[in-house]
Amino acid sequence: MFVEMSVCDSPNKNAKMDKKSVTPFTKVRRKTWQQEAYKSEKSLGIKNGQQNVAYCGERFIPKRFERENIDFNLKYVGRREEKDILETGITLTSSYWRQSNFISTINSAFHIQERRLLQFSNLQRSRSQMSGMVSIDADWPCLPRSRPTAFQNATHDMAGICSPIDYNMMDWATNDLVAISSGEDVMIWRNLEESTLIFSVESPTALKYSPDGKYLAIGCMDRTYPVLDLWAVTPAMEFIVSYRKYFLKSMGCIRCIEWSHDGNELLCGTNCGIIVVLTRPKMKSQQLEEHRHRISMIKFSPNMRYFASSDTKGTIFIWDASLKKRLVKLGCRSKAVIFDWHPWTGVDLAVVERCPASIFIFNIPHRQFVASYKRKDDRINIKTVTYSKITGELLVNIIRGDPMECLVCEILVLASLNRVVDLLAHQDRGTLFLMWSPDGTNIATGGLDETLSLWSFFPTHKREAVLKRQAQEAKEKCSSLSLFRGIR
Repeated sequence: MFVEMSVCDSPNKNAKMDKKSVTPFTKVRRKTWQQEAYKSEKSLGIKNGQQNVAYCGERFIPKRFERENIDFNLKYVGRREEKDILETGITLTSSYWRQSNFISTINSAFHIQERRLLQFSNLQRSRSQMSGMVSIDADWPCLPRSRPTAFQNATHDMAGICSPIDYNMMDWATNDLVAISSGEDVMIWRNLEESTLIFSVESPTALKYSPDGKYLAIGCMDRTYPVLDLWAVTPAMEFIVSYRKYFLKSMGCIRCIEWSHDGNELLCGTNCGIIVVLTRPKMKSQQLEEHRHRISMIKFSPNMRYFASSDTKGTIFIWDASLKKRLVKLGCRSKAVIFDWHPWTGVDLAVVERCPASIFIFNIPHRQFVASYKRKDDRINIKTVTYSKITGELLVNIIRGDPMECLVCEILVLASLNRVVDLLAHQDRGTLFLMWSPDGTNIATGGLDETLSLWSFFPTHKREAVLKRQAQEAKEKCSSLSLFRGIR
């Protein structure tokens, strides 16, 4: 009895020497030999049993690898195709990022303008070059991590963390205090591990820590009146209500709270669409009445020149932060919109429509969109979007269905609208973005199994090196400016 084997296979024992070895066999040609990238003897130039081959040093190159035969062989090897950034999923590998980065590097070195699926104006390119970018196809200033692999540090059980997620009801302070509200309670953790405090608050609707972590602003209700409370944080993990302000009953409730970066202003978005601006320490108030629907989000730009606000009907207003005057009005197709400011430029706003999933990059001074990504179906929804303050990478939290009709929640990390550099996902419980740590090195995510996970996104020691380099560059620019003034 003979066993048919491949010409590439060989036994590891000798049948004549070992009776327990495999049965005798004969080497025959594979049945699929016609599918291999071999040419006929005539095309290979075989004459009188001898094959003509090309030599290069001590290596020989068969005819089937010559230039004219490459197209014939590629149909068996296959070609790598560009993938949709929001459908990358679990197929994302590091080679995908290296390939895309390699193309950009080659084009930059040889000044080649590649043909892209999305074409943008020269405006974005000039801003990228000003920010030290070397890639000519960047849609925003970005310095991706050299090894883009985030990993989980810890996972905690937390009932009700994702049902549903309200980003106005959670915050992470600079002193490692994390506050999350669900129902009638406000829960506060120190370092998410050491101790937990639970406070009973009447109908909490929004909360936000001050930039220095000394105060916790909470929007709640006192019977039928909306109230803003300022809790002073003490070293003994105690809280003192240092200030309380009553709002008009017609305002409904406080839906979102935002502090200015210097802590001198407090913006409250209400249910009726009015934004109340409170100036510390006397807490003088000013009302902005451009919105006609419930305020869903307010954010200051990093340079404090602007702040943006959105409502539940998909309208975004961009304001002058000092004059409190409306500058731009953006109307979106979807009622569910979210946005985030680029952490370096302070003039680029990432605007996202949740369904159909769309991403737009809007430049404030030029009043135009400089990049966009649009979908026409509703298979993928965007939960939220946020920038990394250290690397400039854009994190997009998506929810999609897999072939088994199961819900898949994952976070895609983008360096551009055509480049995915990392994937934060958990196969069993999913990954829903919650919030950044204040220094931008860690991420808190929630799972569908009611768990809270902490991810290490950027090493702390590398962050210190980046900040030191940025300070050195600022110092050099200041010295150069002083020298230029002295010469003049």
